[in-house]
Amino acid sequence: MRMYSTVFLIVISICLTSCLDERPRAFFAEDGIIVGDVKKIGKEDVFVPISFKTAIVHSAQIFHDVKWSEENGVIYITAIYNEPPFSKKIDYSGGIILKKPKLQTYDLKYRNPNPDHASHDIGKINIPRGNKSDQK
Repeated sequence: MRMYSTVFLIVISICLTSCLDERPRAFFAEDGIIVGDVKKIGKEDVFVPISFKTAIVHSAQIFHDVKWSEENGVIYITAIYNEPPFSKKIDYSGGIILKKPKLQTYDLKYRNPNPDHASHDIGKINIPRGNKSDQK
């Protein structure tokens, strides 16, 4: 009986340590959140490529996805990591897709997870106007 309870505690502790974790801005290098050139996809949507470089190498942690929202012309992003041994697959597509953006320029900010939700400026995102043939 004692062995089963010990095994159970080990399994539970492993499962709890393999949860998804939102990371604060300090987790990344000073210039570790890189925004690429925004590209139109389809007629009205745009793809904003965003990559991440951590401040130190975290070999036991795997990048999983980005949680994001758009609020009044500001796009807030938060990176989500997980840890082995039960790491979930990477869901991140390399960026975010803005559906029918209403503005030509958005501010991009990194939002820390709870409890403080402090935000950190990353830069501006300029939405391309139409296709090249529309810009003549």
